Amino acid sequence: MDFAKYTVDEFSKKLASDSPTPGGGSIAGLNGALSASLASMVVALTKDDSLDEYAEELKELRTKGLNLIDEDAVSFDKVMDAFKMSKDTKEEKQERNDAIQEALKNASFVPLETMKLGLRLLKITRKVVERGNKNAISDAGVAALTAMVAIKGGSYNVLINAESLKDKETAQELKLDVNNIIEAAEQLEAKIEEIVNMEFE
Repeated sequence: MDFAKYTVDEFSKKLASDSPTPGGGSIAGLNGALSASLASMVVALTKDDSLDEYAEELKELRTKGLNLIDEDAVSFDKVMDAFKMSKDTKEEKQERNDAIQEALKNASFVPLETMKLGLRLLKITRKVVERGNKNAISDAGVAALTAMVAIKGGSYNVLINAESLKDKETAQELKLDVNNIIEAAEQLEAKIEEIVNMEFE
């Protein structure tokens, strides 16, 4: 699959096609990678060493975001494969149902990782907007916005899959994780936006 190796034009055409993957979950992962890239740029443009501690981690987060593009697509394809399994006999029906539930669970965990990635990026971006090169503060602001796309986009994919889980305890835990991450993210985003906007007054 390796969507991260596509050109922007190739990827956008694939996204616009009738293929179900890549979809919204992959775009959430991509936005995580873009957020990390923008934050890295601001760190590189900051002449003092006040942000150097984040440089290596941002590289790792960028790679993780790119990997999540494919991981999300693969997890969704496994759900589709499970639905295509034979259901002629009672045993086959049970095997199919078990496979669907397992695939749905995994397809919930992948976008949850995307959400966690986005939250970590917001925490770093908070430091970047405070200490970074003020001439690039708008770029840091966009890094925060794309991190929020990773988080909220990921949340939609967690929730739609969790809704179909028969394991209601796991589904409830997933929903709680989503709510906690979004609550923390919105507080961080609001503070980042406040700092960015102060530069324009």
